[in-house]
Amino acid sequence: MSIPFFLKKYWIPLLFFAAGLFFQLVVLPSSYPPTHYEVLKLGRNASVEEVTKAYEQLSQNWLSKSGRPTVADFIKIRYAFELLSNPLLKIYYDQFGFDEQQDVLVSIKEQYRNEEDYTKVKLPLLNTPSSDSAIDAFNILTREELMSGTDKEKPLLVQVYSNWSPRCAQFSDSWKRIASLLDGVADTGMIEVSDFAAYDADKNFPKQLYHAGLPALVAYPPSCRSSDCSMRYQGELSVDAVVDWTSTYVLGLPRILYYSKETLMSKFFANVAYNKVKILFFSSTGERAAPYLRQLALKYSDYAAFANILWTEEDSQFWWNSLKVESGPAFVILKGGAVDPVVYHGLPSRSEVVKLIEEHRRQELPQLRSDTATQLGCDAKGHSRAGFDTLVWYCVIVAGRPSSELTKMREFVRSTREKLTGYSGADQIENPGLVNDAAITPAAVAFKDNRLTFAWLDGDVQKKLCLFYLNPEDAEGACGPRYGDYELPRVFIVRFQRRTKEEEENLKKRTKQSAMQSLLQEGGNSASQLVAKYNGTQEADEVVKWISQIIKDGDTQTIPFFDQKAPDFEPEESNRAWASGTRIVRSAGSGLVQKMKSVISLVSDFARGPWVGPALFLCACITYGWISLKSTTPSSQPTNNGQGNTRRENDKKAKKTERKKAKSGSTDKPVSITDEEPKDAVNLLSSGSDSE
Repeated sequence: MSIPFFLKKYWIPLLFFAAGLFFQLVVLPSSYPPTHYEVLKLGRNASVEEVTKAYEQLSQNWLSKSGRPTVADFIKIRYAFELLSNPLLKIYYDQFGFDEQQDVLVSIKEQYRNEEDYTKVKLPLLNTPSSDSAIDAFNILTREELMSGTDKEKPLLVQVYSNWSPRCAQFSDSWKRIASLLDGVADTGMIEVSDFAAYDADKNFPKQLYHAGLPALVAYPPSCRSSDCSMRYQGELSVDAVVDWTSTYVLGLPRILYYSKETLMSKFFANVAYNKVKILFFSSTGERAAPYLRQLALKYSDYAAFANILWTEEDSQFWWNSLKVESGPAFVILKGGAVDPVVYHGLPSRSEVVKLIEEHRRQELPQLRSDTATQLGCDAKGHSRAGFDTLVWYCVIVAGRPSSELTKMREFVRSTREKLTGYSGADQIENPGLVNDAAITPAAVAFKDNRLTFAWLDGDVQKKLCLFYLNPEDAEGACGPRYGDYELPRVFIVRFQRRTKEEEENLKKRTKQSAMQSLLQEGGNSASQLVAKYNGTQEADEVVKWISQIIKDGDTQTIPFFDQKAPDFEPEESNRAWASGTRIVRSAGSGLVQKMKSVISLVSDFARGPWVGPALFLCACITYGWISLKSTTPSSQPTNNGQGNTRRENDKKAKKTERKKAKSGSTDKPVSITDEEPKDAVNLLSSGSDSE
């Protein structure tokens, strides 16, 4: 019975002791196998001469039959000798613990597994490099260049390499491909392992880095070149894996997903806002989108949505009938249901893709949203594209619910805007002298001076603002939810007017004097708004003349300031075509996935420490002593303690009895017939009484 009691009492120190014993006997030997110096029975950092002498002494013992080694032991000893007798390999092994040719050792052991004669092993085992050998390195960074940073505005991906490493030589072609894919998005460079160790010698980061051997990849986010914010790549050394890790976790770029003909409509078009341009990339290889395409997907996320499609011969007829795509690679631009897709065959460069997107973007009519109103100068907060000194500016808006009618009206307003540019797709007038008609000169000059903007408004999402600009009769087919098939987008112009500096100063004085005026001013607009609706024909020339007349009257006539507050813009969802989880993992190690990997790596490095076993033994001793000290109590006055416990129990019982009596109304006073007089009692006097 004493053994179970002992285990129950001291199970915590026994658990610590068992864990420490397991670590010392199992975990530690596997994490720290015998060094090559120990194989040769030498001390750490022995010289090359001592290594050669130790190997010769061991080989002398092999001459006798009793001292002949097994093939496995011979390979182990010979491998240690060849590694430590080469000065270059020995330096890296002593300084960093590198032994990247362990795979050679494993393959040789497997090759001669069934061999019994060690003399049949072919020598040398290693093709050791010389100090003059070098891999095909490029963009080499020195320690000073790494500290300063060639371009701190971009992230930097560094390969830590060594000339002698065969893995670095094998990785050379892949690294060139990685650098070419990241060109223009992130900087890349190579640094020799000794320079990198000197650059970060005071940190524990290099020690963690070298556990996986070389080549090692380290990423630095923008404006950072220290190990405090660096990120260590721990995945597979493949082009696709490295580029995807850099694009996702270092740059924070969205992934462009692949869709099939079955999922393109249900999972891509259905989740993308109607107003956005759809850009489809057809790939014949199925590889991930290049980093520059992912960067464009982020840059133009408010304007366009991107998707990847794998082009195959089986689906070629479908893509030809639907999008006029003959083969891959190709990319398609879809601007709306009423506009035919624009198809470009071939693999364009980054500059060509940017040029095409910008051309289509300039030709598109911008949407008036909560995040674009200030940029377009079409809100009542007093922001104008022409600058703060401009007091009057205008915004031509086409409002309607998303439909084919709205698409046609947007194209019509866009063509109207082109009448004022002098050539298609420009934001400014190329030659104001081209506009000689006095009827359209005010509009042309206002457009040139950035006092005139064209935009479209989603009447469904921005229902309140749409109804504010249009009366109920005009807003029936343009504003609010769709209840029928009636769709009639409306075109109107808004005149914005800002107060002069003198008016602003007078207004501030009035608000200080009146609390009510101050409250009204807080809820008002910074600019007055006056709306005029267009009711003419859908001819660009007529609309331009109408706009010019409005601008002429608005600039020459004195119009009072209106304080009526306009409704705020409704926030619109961005409707990204990429998964939101991808954007959660943002750069510089702040992503959840990256943090989890860092924690796992930290725990792994922590568990390999040789001090873990002694620490567990120390915990076992401390807990054992604490339990023993706690269980040791004085043995004197056991009777008094027992009497004290009995007295406390009796007191508790007495108090409990008193509470019960108090509730029942009884007391300890003895019961007597004379204690209380009955209500119907009568005092009867006897005959012998003294009373008269």
